[in-house]
Parts: sequence; C-alpha cells; structure tokens
Amino acid sequence: MHIFSTTFTGILEFLLGLTGDWFFSIVLLTVVIKIIMFPLSVKQQKAMILSQNLNEVRKSLSVKFKNQTERVNEGLARVITNYKVNPLLPFLTLLIQMPVFLSLYFSLMNLTTTVGSVVIPWVLSVSTPDNLHILPTVGSLLQGLSGFTIQNKNLLMIFLPIILGLVFLWKAPAALSVYWGINALLGFIERKILSIGKFQQRFINVATAEEMLKSLS
Repeated sequence: MHIFSTTFTGILEFLLGLTGDWFFSIVLLTVVIKIIMFPLSVKQQKAMILSQNLNEVRKSLSVKFKNQTERVNEGLARVITNYKVNPLLPFLTLLIQMPVFLSLYFSLMNLTTTVGSVVIPWVLSVSTPDNLHILPTVGSLLQGLSGFTIQNKNLLMIFLPIILGLVFLWKAPAALSVYWGINALLGFIERKILSIGKFQQRFINVATAEEMLKSLS
C-alpha cells in the first residue's frame, strides 16, 4: 500500500502543477485509475455473466434431476471446469477499490500543497476536509444512485453505499469525496458500455446457459 500511496503522491503533485486546480487534478487521476482498471472490469463483467448463466443451469438441472443432488452438483462441476467459472472474480474489482481508496487517503495526508480550486472555492486545498459537508453528501449520493436501475429493486444496495460513503467521507479530505463521486459516475458509464451488445460480442462473448447445458449431453 505504501508503494501505491507514494505513486499517487507523485502523480498528484504533477497534476496539481499541471492544472493549478486540485479539483481537476483529482478528476484526471480518477479517470486514469479507471482506464487502467478497465480490462479488469471487462473480466469482472464476463465472470458475472458466466455466474448468472451458471445459476440458470443450476435451476434447469434441479428441475431435470429432482431430489438428485449429486447429479446436479456433478453437472455444475463439469460446467465450472469446462467454462472456467470463478464465482469470486465478480468481487475482485470491489476488493481492489479499497486499497486504492486508502492509498489515495494516505497520499493526500502527505501533501503539503495549498493549491485551491475555482470549482470548489470553499475548500482551500486538496487535503482539507469540506466543513460544509457538501462534497461528502454529493459523492455518497452519486455512489448510491449509480447502482440504481429499474431491474434493481434491492434498496439496501442503494442506501448502503450512501451510508458507508457518508461515514468514510464526512471528515476526510474533500478530494476523496470528489474521487468517490467521479468514480461512481465513471462506473455508471462503464457499465453502460459493458452492456452494449456489440461490445459484449466482441470482447466478452461468453457461453449462454443453453450452450452450457448442451455441453453436458
């Protein structure tokens, strides 16, 4: 984590000198991090679709082999082996985000610059908290609402990120709130890109549940 925080400190010092504005520096840093992690997001999306298809296979096998748990598990094991389904991979990006967030926090605490921002004039520097608590509130709301869809009716998955965001960001450097909110917006755009049919056919292209079932016959 020390390596990441040192790297972030160097990048932020460069961006602050380049832009002369801490807000735009954090936005640029967030975009860079998102671009670097995009290939991992593609793998995550692929693993998520495979897991969803595997659940469909499980349902079909449970109907076909009623009260025959061993045959259902045997079929699932074959599918997992054949298509290399990793149930933990969809959570990999989430696990990586926390060290990135903490490293950014420590790098901000080490910065001594007093560069301000024309966009956020009430926050005097990149490492200063937002005493008006506007940025923590906006950043947390963006994080929660970015996961809102018509299909997603689980309110816990919307309100939990908002609550966690407020807890983490309330007294933290304001730059973290900007990172949190911009990262949420970029994540929303990223999910839209990953859901495009042509993109999935070109870069994801996973087996359907029907194809998985056929491989068992």
